[in-house]
Amino acid sequence: MDGNSEYGGPVKPIRINEIDGLITFLQSIDWKEPWFSGLAIFHITCAILTVLTRNLGVVQSAYFGLLMILVFCAEYINEWAASNWNLFAHQQYFDSNGLFISIVFSVPLLINCLIIVVSWLWDVGVLISNVKQMKIHQRSLRKEKKDNVSKSDDKEIEEDTKKER
Repeated sequence: MDGNSEYGGPVKPIRINEIDGLITFLQSIDWKEPWFSGLAIFHITCAILTVLTRNLGVVQSAYFGLLMILVFCAEYINEWAASNWNLFAHQQYFDSNGLFISIVFSVPLLINCLIIVVSWLWDVGVLISNVKQMKIHQRSLRKEKKDNVSKSDDKEIEEDTKKER
């Protein structure tokens, strides 16, 4: 490379001692590179799938498993991307600690997983509430039936006593 990016600005490597926080790190990234568009489309698709599979338990479970496998494989993806960054990027973003891939790849996937888990917990809470309401309703029906049976038994005893007289 000649030291200039094809997007107009000079390519300057990021020095670790220049990064003093997450915002500085994110500002140092050239977000105009085409592969970031593909990554953004991937994450938007994942977010849409998270919402669309909300009421499909088995499908969402498999999707959740796939997201977790992708997060697990982030280290391997980072190693491959660090070795082959020149095939798709104009700068080497992939550090040995995995900070970059964690921020742009794993965190959005984990946010989707968190949304799925919260959704599952909400559904479980609703189910527990419904079961409790059904139990209360069943108890009231049993008590009502028992009270009716007791009253009918009392009437039978009264009728029997009248007959005996």
